[in-house]
Amino acid sequence: MNAKLISKENNTVKFTFEVGPDKLEEGMAYAYKKNKNKISLPGFRAGKAPRQLIEAEYGPQVFYDDAVNFVLNTEYAVAVKELGLDIVSRPTIDAPMIDKKEGIKFDVEVTVKPEVKLGKYKGIEVEKTEATVKPEEVDAEIKKVQEQQARLIEVTDRPAQLNDNVNISFDGSIDGVKFDGGQSDSYDLVLGSHTFIDGFEDQIVGHSIEDKFDVNVTFPENYGSKDLAGKAAVFACELKEISIKELPELNDDFAQDVSEFDTFDEYKKSIEEKLKTIAEAKAAKIKSEKVVDAIVENATMEVPDVMYENKVDSMIADFENNISAQGLSLDAYCNYLGTTRDGLRTTFHESAVKSVKGRLVLEQIAKEEKLEATKEEVDEEIGKIAESYGMAKEKAIKIFGEEDRKNVEGDLLIKKAQKLVEDSAVEAEKK
Repeated sequence: MNAKLISKENNTVKFTFEVGPDKLEEGMAYAYKKNKNKISLPGFRAGKAPRQLIEAEYGPQVFYDDAVNFVLNTEYAVAVKELGLDIVSRPTIDAPMIDKKEGIKFDVEVTVKPEVKLGKYKGIEVEKTEATVKPEEVDAEIKKVQEQQARLIEVTDRPAQLNDNVNISFDGSIDGVKFDGGQSDSYDLVLGSHTFIDGFEDQIVGHSIEDKFDVNVTFPENYGSKDLAGKAAVFACELKEISIKELPELNDDFAQDVSEFDTFDEYKKSIEEKLKTIAEAKAAKIKSEKVVDAIVENATMEVPDVMYENKVDSMIADFENNISAQGLSLDAYCNYLGTTRDGLRTTFHESAVKSVKGRLVLEQIAKEEKLEATKEEVDEEIGKIAESYGMAKEKAIKIFGEEDRKNVEGDLLIKKAQKLVEDSAVEAEKK
């Protein structure tokens, strides 16, 4: 391999590398095998014409594109490694020389990670976040469980009231034309929950079981579906059932039903401790974010836009996977919110910028502090990843390649760098 750096300016690197005639010949042989069935010569069946005759008839250039791509599959990565480049974009590659006797010369232009000049990153002072739990928060958590344990009591002797649970059928139309999503034969609704458009639930109040009536509403101007936004609609409704919640009494029996504790006081204490743990974790996360924000602010770097775009791509892909697991497509989600994929990219952009800058700074701290991740630590982390996929640790270690292990090691170094700056940070009381 003969790789040579030509220039580096604003994170854009130009370099060249050459491969010999033997490697080109490997590519030509691959290209011939791939394309021989597509090329015919008089006197030969399809796929049987010798390569030498094909090249004599059409020129060796007929195989160059596939031959060059074959060579690039391995040799580009070798050149990048030889030059020690940290690539963050797809390369632009030209092959100005392809010669059977000389080999191939490649000219490459690519974007690399920026240089990061650190400022102060130890002893960062941040405002302290208190991990407190208020009595009303404990009560609210218990109230949620109480609501979950409530039983519904059917009501037949009065009209519907606010806070009732009702079951209705409805058939919506605009100017006499039905619209998608505007129909249901059986829908459970809590009156006053504001689940439906403003005014819808209020118009059910006062009606009795088996009443049939129209509900008139206007969709908000900013409604998720553009076809419905700002439109006046009529819903033909029927009230089928009315019920109310009967909440269980908050006593020792309740505690025994919903937990492993014998008394309500013990149960309440456990809720307080759980919320305290959550509050402490939240406070630690806030501290971590404040510290990283500060060290990013103290650092100097020129981040190429492609790094932000790559991060947005990754975030959207993760988001799409999450909502698809719930049976919702990304396009349907965008339509529901009245946005587009581009609009979603804009939404994610700020978080992407913060994430990319934070990681770059922590990577540089790991380098300057000469932090290391041992083989045992990498194996342990791979084991955690394997467990989340229901795979045995030993099997995962075997199938993780060199690049996979390198990525795991990089993530571990980020965690170590983050712990270093967090442990040295000083929390000041709020002024």
